[in-house]
Amino acid sequence: MRQGFSTAFMVFALVFGLAAGVSADAFDPDRATFDPESKFVITPFGAIIGDPAQLTDLSTGRIGFTYCSAVPDKDRGLLLMASIVIPAQGGADGGGHAMMLPVEQARAFITFLRKGPEWAKVAADNKVGLFSKPIGDVIGAEGDPEHLSIKFVSDEQSNGSVRIEHVLGGVTRAFGLGINPALKYAAQAEFVLETALAQTPDSAPAEDAEKSKLFE
Repeated sequence: MRQGFSTAFMVFALVFGLAAGVSADAFDPDRATFDPESKFVITPFGAIIGDPAQLTDLSTGRIGFTYCSAVPDKDRGLLLMASIVIPAQGGADGGGHAMMLPVEQARAFITFLRKGPEWAKVAADNKVGLFSKPIGDVIGAEGDPEHLSIKFVSDEQSNGSVRIEHVLGGVTRAFGLGINPALKYAAQAEFVLETALAQTPDSAPAEDAEKSKLFE
């Protein structure tokens, strides 16, 4: 089910902007800022909806792009769907991936992505090659437990990058981002999350026992 969603979403993301007939924005893969007004951008792999951050699928070396949306869930409330679109490239079919995060975990995801510049300095000053910040166990779209973490990686030249690791059924999917793209993904996720929260009605008030007796 998830793979079907991912592939359908990838195709939609690649063709929507062109079909809508709107002008595309220039895409800078190393830009740190997110433009919520951008309809789509043209990349070497096609038109990608919105203003994505660029990353790498570390299992295949293929380039991917980020997309975020908010999804209401009757049991877990508002969820952030942090998605990754992998366009067809190098003779391989396209695909995608999605992480479903409740509000508090979504905010932790955003905070850790934003730590990139600070973590880069700490890693360089202390010769730390890798460290991890777990977001914790999340519930997958199929109800299976999953684990998500953000890792910071520093090479021998103290060049830093951010890695998203998502464990599903014992299999790890890992995606690497430069410092600036990590900041952009954080801004994209925050904009979608906070916009959705602002548009979500408050919960119904708790039942008043005395008033309830009047309507029995």
